[in-house]
Amino acid sequence: MVTLADLVATPSLALRLVGGDPGAPVRWVATSELDDPTAFLEGGELLLTTGLRTPRAGWAGWVDRLVDAGVAGTGFGVGLSHRSVPRALVAATAARGLPLLEVPQPTPFIAISRRLADLLRRSENDAEAAAARTQRELAVDAAGPQGVDAVLRRVARSVRGQAWSLAPGGGVRAATTRTPPPAEAVAGLHRIQGQGARASWTDVSPTRSLLLRATGSDGTGWLLVSLAPDTPRAAHATIGTAAALLGLLTARSFIPPGMASAVVDLVLSDRPAVAARLAEGVGHPLPDPLVVLRWSGTPPPVVWRGEDHAVLPPDAVGTPPPGARWGVSRPVPLDRAAEGVRSADAAHARTGAHRPLAAAGSLDDVLDADAVGPWARQRLAPVLDSADADVLLASARAFLEHHGARQSTADALGVHRNTVRQRIARLEGLLGSSMDSAADRAELWLALGALGASPGRAEPPAAKLGTWP
Repeated sequence: MVTLADLVATPSLALRLVGGDPGAPVRWVATSELDDPTAFLEGGELLLTTGLRTPRAGWAGWVDRLVDAGVAGTGFGVGLSHRSVPRALVAATAARGLPLLEVPQPTPFIAISRRLADLLRRSENDAEAAAARTQRELAVDAAGPQGVDAVLRRVARSVRGQAWSLAPGGGVRAATTRTPPPAEAVAGLHRIQGQGARASWTDVSPTRSLLLRATGSDGTGWLLVSLAPDTPRAAHATIGTAAALLGLLTARSFIPPGMASAVVDLVLSDRPAVAARLAEGVGHPLPDPLVVLRWSGTPPPVVWRGEDHAVLPPDAVGTPPPGARWGVSRPVPLDRAAEGVRSADAAHARTGAHRPLAAAGSLDDVLDADAVGPWARQRLAPVLDSADADVLLASARAFLEHHGARQSTADALGVHRNTVRQRIARLEGLLGSSMDSAADRAELWLALGALGASPGRAEPPAAKLGTWP
Protein backbone atom coordinates (compact mmCIF):
# COMPACT_ATOMS: atom_id res chain seq x y z
CA MET A 1 0.00 0.00 0.00
CA VAL A 2 1.31 3.45 -0.99
CA THR A 3 0.08 6.52 0.90
CA LEU A 4 0.19 10.28 0.41
CA ALA A 5 2.83 10.34 3.14
CA ASP A 6 5.14 8.30 0.89
CA LEU A 7 4.88 10.97 -1.82
CA VAL A 8 5.33 13.83 0.63
CA ALA A 9 8.43 12.08 2.00
CA THR A 10 10.08 12.21 -1.44
CA PRO A 11 12.50 15.19 -1.24
CA SER A 12 12.76 15.73 -5.00
CA LEU A 13 9.01 16.41 -5.28
CA ALA A 14 8.99 19.09 -2.53
CA LEU A 15 5.31 18.49 -1.84
CA ARG A 16 3.64 20.14 1.17
CA LEU A 17 0.69 18.67 3.01
CA VAL A 18 -1.77 21.52 3.49
CA GLY A 19 -4.34 19.42 5.35
CA GLY A 20 -5.96 16.01 5.65
CA ASP A 21 -4.81 12.49 6.49
CA PRO A 22 -1.34 11.73 5.07
CA GLY A 23 -2.03 8.02 5.57
CA ALA A 24 -4.66 7.92 2.82
CA PRO A 25 -3.79 5.15 0.33
CA VAL A 26 -3.21 6.17 -3.29
CA ARG A 27 -3.97 3.90 -6.26
CA TRP A 28 -2.97 6.24 -9.11
CA VAL A 29 -2.44 9.86 -10.19
CA ALA A 30 -4.90 11.75 -12.43
CA THR A 31 -4.65 15.27 -13.85
CA SER A 32 -7.65 17.41 -14.79
CA GLU A 33 -8.76 21.01 -15.17
CA LEU A 34 -12.41 20.07 -15.72
CA ASP A 35 -15.27 21.41 -13.64
CA ASP A 36 -16.37 17.83 -13.04
CA PRO A 37 -13.64 15.22 -13.66
CA THR A 38 -15.45 12.41 -11.82
CA ALA A 39 -16.54 10.67 -15.03
CA PHE A 40 -12.87 9.83 -15.61
CA LEU A 41 -12.09 8.63 -12.08
CA GLU A 42 -12.39 5.20 -10.45
CA GLY A 43 -11.61 6.15 -6.85
CA GLY A 44 -8.36 6.13 -4.94
CA GLU A 45 -6.59 8.64 -7.22
CA LEU A 46 -4.56 11.69 -6.30
CA LEU A 47 -6.15 14.35 -8.55
CA LEU A 48 -3.74 17.08 -9.67
CA THR A 49 -4.85 20.50 -10.95
CA THR A 50 -3.48 24.00 -11.47
CA GLY A 51 -6.87 25.66 -10.99
CA LEU A 52 -6.79 27.00 -14.56
CA ARG A 53 -10.28 28.34 -13.92
CA THR A 54 -12.44 28.35 -10.85
CA PRO A 55 -15.14 25.65 -11.09
CA ARG A 56 -18.63 26.99 -11.85
CA ALA A 57 -19.97 25.34 -8.68
CA GLY A 58 -17.11 26.88 -6.68
CA TRP A 59 -14.36 25.01 -4.93
CA ALA A 60 -16.76 23.59 -2.33
CA GLY A 61 -18.90 21.92 -5.04
CA TRP A 62 -15.78 20.68 -6.82
CA VAL A 63 -14.48 19.08 -3.60
CA ASP A 64 -17.88 17.50 -2.93
CA ARG A 65 -17.73 15.75 -6.31
CA LEU A 66 -14.20 14.45 -5.62
CA VAL A 67 -15.16 13.10 -2.21
CA ASP A 68 -18.23 11.39 -3.65
CA ALA A 69 -16.00 9.81 -6.32
CA GLY A 70 -13.71 8.41 -3.62
CA VAL A 71 -10.47 10.16 -4.58
CA ALA A 72 -7.54 9.80 -2.19
CA GLY A 73 -6.71 13.51 -2.24
CA THR A 74 -5.95 16.45 -4.47
CA GLY A 75 -2.73 18.24 -5.34
CA PHE A 76 -2.77 21.90 -6.35
CA GLY A 77 0.03 23.24 -8.55
CA VAL A 78 0.98 26.79 -7.55
CA GLY A 79 2.94 29.38 -9.52
CA LEU A 80 0.88 29.16 -12.73
CA SER A 81 -2.80 30.10 -12.43
CA HIS A 82 -2.46 30.87 -8.70
CA ARG A 83 0.45 32.06 -6.63
CA SER A 84 -0.81 29.99 -3.69
CA VAL A 85 -3.54 27.47 -2.96
CA PRO A 86 -6.91 29.29 -2.96
CA ARG A 87 -8.29 29.82 0.53
CA ALA A 88 -11.70 28.61 -0.59
CA LEU A 89 -10.15 25.29 -1.68
CA VAL A 90 -8.28 24.94 1.61
CA ALA A 91 -11.51 25.53 3.54
CA ALA A 92 -13.54 23.14 1.36
CA THR A 93 -11.08 20.26 1.65
CA ALA A 94 -10.80 20.79 5.40
CA ALA A 95 -14.60 20.72 5.74
CA ARG A 96 -14.89 17.42 3.84
CA GLY A 97 -11.71 15.84 5.20
CA LEU A 98 -10.10 15.57 1.78
CA PRO A 99 -6.27 15.60 1.89
CA LEU A 100 -4.73 18.56 0.06
CA LEU A 101 -1.14 18.83 -1.22
CA GLU A 102 0.63 21.92 -2.52
CA VAL A 103 2.75 21.21 -5.61
CA PRO A 104 5.49 23.82 -6.25
CA GLN A 105 5.97 25.11 -9.79
CA PRO A 106 9.35 23.40 -10.36
CA THR A 107 7.74 19.98 -9.79
CA PRO A 108 6.10 18.64 -12.97
CA PHE A 109 2.98 16.57 -12.49
CA ILE A 110 4.56 13.74 -14.49
CA ALA A 111 7.27 13.45 -11.82
CA ILE A 112 4.59 12.71 -9.23
CA SER A 113 3.06 10.05 -11.51
CA ARG A 114 6.44 8.41 -12.07
CA ARG A 115 7.25 8.40 -8.38
CA LEU A 116 3.92 6.82 -7.50
CA ALA A 117 4.37 4.16 -10.20
CA ASP A 118 7.77 3.32 -8.75
CA LEU A 119 6.37 3.11 -5.21
CA LEU A 120 3.47 0.93 -6.38
CA ARG A 121 5.87 -1.41 -8.18
CA ARG A 122 8.04 -1.74 -5.08
CA SER A 123 4.99 -2.31 -2.90
CA GLU A 124 3.75 -5.04 -5.23
CA ASN A 125 7.16 -6.73 -5.28
CA ASP A 126 7.33 -6.62 -1.49
CA ALA A 127 3.83 -8.08 -1.25
CA GLU A 128 4.72 -10.91 -3.64
CA ALA A 129 7.88 -11.71 -1.68
CA ALA A 130 5.91 -11.70 1.58
CA ALA A 131 3.27 -13.98 0.06
CA ALA A 132 5.95 -16.41 -1.12
CA ARG A 133 7.46 -16.52 2.37
CA THR A 134 4.03 -17.07 3.90
CA GLN A 135 3.31 -19.98 1.56
CA ARG A 136 6.57 -21.67 2.58
CA GLU A 137 5.77 -21.06 6.24
CA LEU A 138 2.28 -22.52 5.78
CA ALA A 139 3.82 -25.83 4.74
CA VAL A 140 5.92 -25.84 7.92
CA ASP A 141 2.84 -25.00 10.01
CA ALA A 142 0.83 -27.80 8.41
CA ALA A 143 3.51 -30.34 9.24
CA GLY A 144 3.77 -29.16 12.85
CA PRO A 145 1.91 -30.43 15.91
CA GLN A 146 -0.79 -27.72 15.82
CA GLY A 147 -1.64 -28.35 12.16
CA VAL A 148 -5.00 -26.73 11.39
CA ASP A 149 -4.75 -24.04 14.08
CA ALA A 150 -1.28 -22.99 12.96
CA VAL A 151 -2.34 -22.75 9.31
CA LEU A 152 -5.38 -20.62 10.22
CA ARG A 153 -3.29 -18.24 12.34
CA ARG A 154 -0.72 -17.83 9.57
CA VAL A 155 -3.25 -17.06 6.82
CA ALA A 156 -5.18 -14.68 9.10
CA ARG A 157 -2.02 -12.68 9.82
CA SER A 158 -1.08 -12.55 6.15
CA VAL A 159 -4.40 -10.90 5.21
CA ARG A 160 -4.82 -8.93 8.47
CA GLY A 161 -8.15 -10.59 9.18
CA GLN A 162 -9.73 -13.72 10.65
CA ALA A 163 -10.03 -17.31 9.45
CA TRP A 164 -12.37 -20.23 10.13
CA SER A 165 -12.16 -23.92 9.23
CA LEU A 166 -15.74 -25.06 8.58
CA ALA A 167 -17.34 -28.49 8.40
CA PRO A 168 -19.43 -29.40 5.31
CA GLY A 169 -22.60 -28.09 6.97
CA GLY A 170 -21.00 -24.82 8.08
CA GLY A 171 -20.12 -25.77 11.67
CA VAL A 172 -16.87 -24.34 13.07
CA ARG A 173 -14.02 -26.84 13.39
CA ALA A 174 -11.36 -24.27 14.30
CA ALA A 175 -10.97 -20.50 14.11
CA THR A 176 -8.71 -17.58 14.99
CA THR A 177 -11.57 -15.79 16.73
CA ARG A 178 -14.50 -16.64 19.01
CA THR A 179 -16.81 -14.66 16.75
CA PRO A 180 -18.99 -17.03 14.70
CA PRO A 181 -18.67 -16.89 10.92
CA PRO A 182 -20.90 -14.25 9.29
CA ALA A 183 -24.37 -15.54 8.43
CA GLU A 184 -23.99 -14.49 4.78
CA ALA A 185 -20.89 -16.68 4.48
CA VAL A 186 -22.72 -19.73 5.84
CA ALA A 187 -25.57 -19.05 3.41
CA GLY A 188 -23.02 -18.79 0.59
CA LEU A 189 -21.54 -22.13 1.64
CA HIS A 190 -24.91 -23.86 1.29
CA ARG A 191 -25.39 -22.33 -2.17
CA ILE A 192 -22.11 -23.73 -3.55
CA GLN A 193 -22.14 -27.01 -1.63
CA GLY A 194 -21.46 -29.89 -3.98
CA GLN A 195 -19.55 -27.89 -6.63
CA GLY A 196 -16.30 -29.76 -6.00
CA ALA A 197 -12.73 -28.85 -5.12
CA ARG A 198 -12.75 -25.50 -6.96
CA ALA A 199 -15.92 -24.18 -5.34
CA SER A 200 -15.55 -20.65 -3.97
CA TRP A 201 -17.70 -17.72 -2.86
CA THR A 202 -16.86 -14.06 -2.21
CA ASP A 203 -18.59 -11.05 -0.69
CA VAL A 204 -17.01 -7.61 -0.89
CA SER A 205 -17.91 -4.52 1.12
CA PRO A 206 -16.09 -1.23 1.86
CA THR A 207 -15.03 -2.48 5.31
CA ARG A 208 -14.10 -6.11 4.66
CA SER A 209 -14.14 -8.93 2.12
CA LEU A 210 -15.21 -12.52 2.77
CA LEU A 211 -13.67 -15.37 0.80
CA LEU A 212 -14.82 -19.00 1.06
CA ARG A 213 -12.82 -21.85 -0.48
CA ALA A 214 -13.40 -25.60 -0.55
CA THR A 215 -10.66 -27.57 1.23
CA GLY A 216 -11.48 -31.05 -0.13
CA SER A 217 -12.56 -32.54 -3.43
CA ASP A 218 -15.36 -34.46 -1.73
CA GLY A 219 -16.79 -31.61 0.33
CA THR A 220 -14.84 -32.47 3.47
CA GLY A 221 -14.55 -28.85 4.58
CA TRP A 222 -14.23 -25.14 3.89
CA LEU A 223 -11.86 -22.29 4.60
CA LEU A 224 -13.51 -18.93 5.31
CA VAL A 225 -11.32 -15.81 5.51
CA SER A 226 -12.28 -12.25 6.37
CA LEU A 227 -9.80 -9.88 4.66
CA ALA A 228 -8.90 -6.27 5.20
CA PRO A 229 -10.17 -4.12 2.28
CA ASP A 230 -6.64 -3.09 1.22
CA THR A 231 -5.11 -6.59 1.31
CA PRO A 232 -2.54 -6.91 -1.54
CA ARG A 233 -3.58 -9.17 -4.38
CA ALA A 234 -0.46 -11.28 -3.89
CA ALA A 235 -1.66 -12.27 -0.41
CA HIS A 236 -4.72 -13.95 -1.94
CA ALA A 237 -2.46 -16.76 -3.18
CA THR A 238 -1.80 -17.74 0.44
CA ILE A 239 -5.51 -18.48 0.87
CA GLY A 240 -5.42 -21.07 -1.90
CA THR A 241 -2.33 -22.68 -0.36
CA ALA A 242 -3.96 -22.72 3.08
CA ALA A 243 -7.13 -24.31 1.64
CA ALA A 244 -5.10 -27.08 0.00
CA LEU A 245 -3.15 -27.76 3.19
CA LEU A 246 -6.30 -27.79 5.30
CA GLY A 247 -7.77 -30.32 2.87
CA LEU A 248 -4.78 -32.58 3.43
CA LEU A 249 -4.86 -32.10 7.19
CA THR A 250 -8.59 -32.78 7.36
CA ALA A 251 -8.22 -35.86 5.21
CA ARG A 252 -5.32 -37.10 7.29
CA SER A 253 -7.34 -36.73 10.47
CA PHE A 254 -9.66 -39.55 9.35
CA ILE A 255 -6.83 -42.06 8.90
CA PRO A 256 -6.28 -44.35 11.94
CA PRO A 257 -3.00 -43.69 13.78
CA GLY A 258 -0.08 -45.53 12.25
CA MET A 259 -1.97 -46.53 9.09
CA ALA A 260 -0.27 -43.93 6.86
CA SER A 261 3.17 -45.27 7.74
CA ALA A 262 2.00 -48.87 7.36
CA VAL A 263 0.54 -48.21 3.91
CA VAL A 264 3.73 -46.52 2.74
CA ASP A 265 5.83 -49.42 4.04
CA LEU A 266 3.63 -51.86 2.10
CA VAL A 267 3.96 -49.80 -1.09
CA LEU A 268 7.75 -49.59 -0.82
CA SER A 269 8.17 -53.26 0.11
CA ASP A 270 6.54 -54.29 -3.18
CA ARG A 271 3.09 -55.14 -1.80
CA PRO A 272 1.06 -52.42 -3.55
CA ALA A 273 -2.17 -54.44 -3.87
CA VAL A 274 -2.53 -54.77 -0.10
CA ALA A 275 -1.61 -51.10 0.40
CA ALA A 276 -4.16 -50.02 -2.20
CA ARG A 277 -6.98 -51.96 -0.49
CA LEU A 278 -6.16 -50.38 2.89
CA ALA A 279 -6.00 -46.89 1.38
CA GLU A 280 -9.32 -47.29 -0.40
CA GLY A 281 -10.86 -48.61 2.82
CA VAL A 282 -10.32 -45.25 4.53
CA GLY A 283 -11.46 -43.26 1.50
CA HIS A 284 -8.04 -42.02 0.31
CA PRO A 285 -6.89 -44.06 -2.70
CA LEU A 286 -3.19 -44.15 -3.49
CA PRO A 287 -2.09 -42.14 -6.54
CA ASP A 288 -1.28 -44.05 -9.71
CA PRO A 289 1.20 -43.16 -11.13
CA LEU A 290 3.10 -41.80 -8.17
CA VAL A 291 6.49 -40.53 -7.07
CA VAL A 292 8.43 -41.70 -4.05
CA LEU A 293 9.81 -38.88 -1.90
CA ARG A 294 12.67 -39.39 0.57
CA TRP A 295 12.60 -36.62 3.18
CA SER A 296 14.63 -35.35 6.11
CA GLY A 297 13.90 -32.40 8.34
CA THR A 298 10.30 -31.26 7.76
CA PRO A 299 8.13 -33.90 6.01
CA PRO A 300 5.91 -33.06 3.04
CA PRO A 301 2.30 -32.18 3.99
CA VAL A 302 0.77 -35.24 2.30
CA VAL A 303 -1.54 -38.00 3.48
CA TRP A 304 0.59 -41.04 2.74
CA ARG A 305 3.96 -40.64 4.42
CA GLY A 306 6.11 -42.88 6.58
CA GLU A 307 9.15 -42.36 8.78
CA ASP A 308 11.36 -41.02 5.98
CA HIS A 309 9.51 -41.78 2.72
CA ALA A 310 6.21 -40.63 1.23
CA VAL A 311 4.19 -41.44 -1.87
CA LEU A 312 2.24 -38.74 -3.69
CA PRO A 313 1.03 -37.68 -7.15
CA PRO A 314 3.79 -36.49 -9.51
CA ASP A 315 2.34 -32.96 -9.70
CA ALA A 316 1.98 -32.51 -5.93
CA VAL A 317 5.62 -32.34 -4.79
CA GLY A 318 5.79 -28.59 -4.06
CA THR A 319 8.74 -26.79 -2.46
CA PRO A 320 10.53 -27.94 0.71
CA PRO A 321 10.19 -25.55 3.67
CA PRO A 322 13.37 -24.07 5.18
CA GLY A 323 15.60 -26.75 6.69
CA ALA A 324 13.96 -29.65 4.83
CA ARG A 325 15.65 -31.84 2.21
CA TRP A 326 13.57 -33.80 -0.28
CA GLY A 327 14.69 -36.31 -2.92
CA VAL A 328 12.06 -37.28 -5.51
CA SER A 329 11.96 -40.34 -7.76
CA ARG A 330 10.80 -40.56 -11.35
CA PRO A 331 7.04 -41.13 -11.78
CA VAL A 332 6.30 -44.88 -11.58
CA PRO A 333 3.12 -46.99 -11.71
CA LEU A 334 1.69 -47.99 -8.35
CA ASP A 335 2.48 -51.68 -8.94
CA ARG A 336 6.16 -50.76 -9.46
CA ALA A 337 6.47 -48.18 -6.67
CA ALA A 338 9.29 -50.13 -5.02
CA GLU A 339 11.48 -49.18 -8.00
CA GLY A 340 11.17 -45.53 -6.99
CA VAL A 341 12.90 -46.00 -3.63
CA ARG A 342 16.40 -46.25 -5.09
CA SER A 343 16.09 -43.17 -7.28
CA ALA A 344 14.45 -41.19 -4.44
CA ASP A 345 17.28 -42.14 -2.08
CA ALA A 346 19.88 -41.25 -4.72
CA ALA A 347 18.20 -37.89 -5.32
CA HIS A 348 18.09 -37.22 -1.56
CA ALA A 349 21.82 -37.90 -1.34
CA ARG A 350 22.38 -34.98 -3.74
CA THR A 351 20.50 -32.49 -1.58
CA GLY A 352 22.17 -30.06 0.78
CA ALA A 353 21.97 -26.63 2.35
CA HIS A 354 21.99 -24.96 -1.08
CA ARG A 355 19.93 -27.63 -2.83
CA PRO A 356 16.92 -28.63 -0.69
CA LEU A 357 15.08 -30.40 -3.53
CA ALA A 358 16.57 -32.90 -5.99
CA ALA A 359 14.69 -35.00 -8.50
CA ALA A 360 15.72 -38.16 -10.31
CA GLY A 361 16.49 -37.86 -13.97
CA SER A 362 19.68 -35.78 -13.83
CA LEU A 363 23.13 -36.64 -15.15
CA ASP A 364 24.02 -38.09 -11.76
CA ASP A 365 21.57 -40.94 -12.34
CA VAL A 366 23.56 -42.30 -15.29
CA LEU A 367 26.99 -41.93 -13.70
CA ASP A 368 28.62 -44.64 -11.64
CA ALA A 369 29.01 -43.01 -8.22
CA ASP A 370 31.80 -45.47 -7.30
CA ALA A 371 33.78 -44.37 -10.35
CA VAL A 372 33.06 -40.66 -10.69
CA GLY A 373 33.97 -39.82 -7.08
CA PRO A 374 37.55 -41.12 -7.21
CA TRP A 375 37.96 -39.65 -10.72
CA ALA A 376 36.87 -36.21 -9.47
CA ARG A 377 39.28 -36.29 -6.52
CA GLN A 378 42.12 -37.34 -8.82
CA ARG A 379 41.26 -34.71 -11.44
CA LEU A 380 41.09 -31.96 -8.82
CA ALA A 381 44.04 -33.22 -6.75
CA PRO A 382 46.36 -30.30 -7.70
CA VAL A 383 43.75 -27.86 -6.48
CA LEU A 384 42.81 -29.88 -3.38
CA ASP A 385 46.47 -30.08 -2.36
CA SER A 386 47.00 -26.32 -2.66
CA ALA A 387 47.01 -24.02 0.37
CA ASP A 388 44.10 -21.99 -1.00
CA ALA A 389 41.93 -24.94 -2.09
CA ASP A 390 38.70 -23.59 -0.59
CA VAL A 391 39.12 -20.24 -2.33
CA LEU A 392 39.94 -21.80 -5.69
CA LEU A 393 37.04 -24.29 -5.55
CA ALA A 394 34.55 -21.57 -4.62
CA SER A 395 35.91 -19.35 -7.40
CA ALA A 396 35.71 -22.17 -9.96
CA ARG A 397 32.08 -22.93 -9.15
CA ALA A 398 31.10 -19.25 -9.16
CA PHE A 399 32.89 -18.74 -12.48
CA LEU A 400 31.02 -21.64 -14.06
CA GLU A 401 27.68 -20.68 -12.54
CA HIS A 402 28.02 -17.20 -14.07
CA HIS A 403 28.92 -18.59 -17.51
CA GLY A 404 32.47 -17.27 -17.42
CA ALA A 405 31.47 -13.64 -16.85
CA ARG A 406 34.27 -12.27 -14.71
CA GLN A 407 32.40 -9.23 -13.38
CA SER A 408 29.38 -11.28 -12.32
CA THR A 409 31.71 -13.81 -10.70
CA ALA A 410 33.53 -11.03 -8.87
CA ASP A 411 30.25 -9.60 -7.61
CA ALA A 412 29.13 -13.02 -6.35
CA LEU A 413 32.42 -13.58 -4.53
CA GLY A 414 32.76 -10.01 -3.27
CA VAL A 415 36.17 -9.48 -4.86
CA HIS A 416 37.69 -7.42 -7.69
CA ARG A 417 37.41 -8.82 -11.22
CA ASN A 418 41.20 -8.86 -11.48
CA THR A 419 41.24 -11.18 -8.49
CA VAL A 420 38.91 -13.50 -10.41
CA ARG A 421 41.22 -13.32 -13.42
CA GLN A 422 44.22 -14.27 -11.25
CA ARG A 423 42.40 -17.17 -9.62
CA ILE A 424 41.16 -18.59 -12.94
CA ALA A 425 44.68 -18.37 -14.33
CA ARG A 426 45.95 -20.26 -11.27
CA LEU A 427 43.24 -22.92 -11.71
CA GLU A 428 44.18 -23.35 -15.37
CA GLY A 429 47.81 -23.74 -14.43
CA LEU A 430 47.12 -26.33 -11.71
CA LEU A 431 44.66 -28.35 -13.79
CA GLY A 432 46.36 -27.98 -17.18
CA SER A 433 43.08 -26.87 -18.72
CA SER A 434 41.60 -23.78 -20.35
CA MET A 435 38.40 -22.06 -19.22
CA ASP A 436 37.96 -20.97 -22.83
CA SER A 437 37.33 -24.60 -23.74
CA ALA A 438 33.74 -25.83 -23.44
CA ALA A 439 35.01 -29.39 -22.91
CA ASP A 440 37.34 -28.35 -20.09
CA ARG A 441 34.58 -26.30 -18.43
CA ALA A 442 32.17 -29.26 -18.61
CA GLU A 443 34.79 -31.58 -17.13
CA LEU A 444 35.46 -29.16 -14.28
CA TRP A 445 31.75 -28.76 -13.58
CA LEU A 446 31.27 -32.53 -13.43
CA ALA A 447 34.25 -32.93 -11.11
CA LEU A 448 33.03 -30.18 -8.79
CA GLY A 449 29.57 -31.74 -8.66
CA ALA A 450 30.97 -35.17 -7.84
CA LEU A 451 33.21 -33.65 -5.20
CA GLY A 452 30.17 -32.04 -3.54
CA ALA A 453 31.42 -28.45 -3.61
CA SER A 454 28.79 -26.14 -2.15
CA PRO A 455 27.46 -23.49 -4.56
CA GLY A 456 27.78 -19.94 -3.43
CA ARG A 457 29.95 -20.88 -0.43
CA ALA A 458 31.33 -17.86 1.35
CA GLU A 459 35.07 -17.53 1.47
CA PRO A 460 36.81 -17.79 4.84
CA PRO A 461 38.06 -14.44 6.12
CA ALA A 462 41.68 -15.42 5.53
CA ALA A 463 40.97 -15.98 1.86
CA LYS A 464 40.54 -12.28 1.24
CA LEU A 465 44.17 -11.58 2.13
CA GLY A 466 45.19 -12.35 -1.43
CA THR A 467 42.58 -10.24 -3.22
CA TRP A 468 43.39 -7.45 -5.64
CA PRO A 469 43.95 -4.18 -3.74
